[in-house]
Amino acid sequence: MHRNPYNQTGPAAGFVYPPTSLPFYGMFASFDFRIASQLWFIAYFSVFLVALLTLALAIKGERRYLFASLAVVLFLTSYPLLVLMQWGQSDLLIAGVTILALVGERLNHRLTSAVLLSIATLLKGPAVVLLIYFVLFRRDFRYLGYYLVSTLLIVGASLLVVPVGLYAYYLGNVVPALSIASNAETQSVVRYLPLLGMSKISPLVSAVGVVLFGYFSFWAGSKPLPTISQRMFPADAMFLMNVLVTLQFNPRNASYEYVSVILPLALFLSTLLMEHTKLWYLTLVGLSTFLVNSVVSPEFLGLRTFPLEIIGNLLLTFSIILIYFRPTAIFRRVSKMSGSV
Repeated sequence: MHRNPYNQTGPAAGFVYPPTSLPFYGMFASFDFRIASQLWFIAYFSVFLVALLTLALAIKGERRYLFASLAVVLFLTSYPLLVLMQWGQSDLLIAGVTILALVGERLNHRLTSAVLLSIATLLKGPAVVLLIYFVLFRRDFRYLGYYLVSTLLIVGASLLVVPVGLYAYYLGNVVPALSIASNAETQSVVRYLPLLGMSKISPLVSAVGVVLFGYFSFWAGSKPLPTISQRMFPADAMFLMNVLVTLQFNPRNASYEYVSVILPLALFLSTLLMEHTKLWYLTLVGLSTFLVNSVVSPEFLGLRTFPLEIIGNLLLTFSIILIYFRPTAIFRRVSKMSGSV
């Protein structure tokens, strides 16, 4: 009790989450391990299920059922989900909260959305990169104000139980350490830097990648796509791409973190399949989806150390970029814009 959780040995070793998350995660520590693990399992699956159902209800028309079906298929075939269940990580919970933030934004409840994104960030820091979608792509700088204010209020409230010194230690010691890629098991493009003896520049590589995506997202937010019929298709594609970029440039990304693509990918596929899409593009997206989500095991095809998730991520990211540069090469004909969500 009352010790620094970031400077421990034994069961507390390896805690890397923001200090604001300590009261939440600490609730589970007050129970016997078996009971706590069951409660934790119920907690993160419940939030994810609520996110799935809420997003499905926010979608209009027949696409709602297509989305729900795709989400279930991706969920049941997700290898990252199996890894997450073995390790008991928080990524499914974070994924659920960020999807609820997306639903809030889609229903024009921007303050609620910003609060939810703040909570996701304060539970696990990389969620902050999703501000690129909510602020730059959507060109909603008021959203950024809501996000900053809600983050400050939540952090301020946490100071009633969390020592302020933990925030200084976290920002001064933990965050710099987490920004440096440490081994080749990382499922992101920065995994190769330690092999080249260049791990110290991994924060710079990650920052440059995120900044370039931010620039692209801002540009894409104003680019019309007259070849599509689903009004929300560009936004669905960009939200998925934001999740993929967050994974691709995370210096400490692991396989189980790819559970965060399940619902954004189902949303993207449900809009894509409603379009008159050419076969070659559907094939590319299908292959990318398999590599990102459904690799049976690391030993698949005997490629124990082959970065299948990274390849799938890059292919899927490339396929989304094509939508903004070559839409006429992807879709068969121009359709009248519809008002579906």
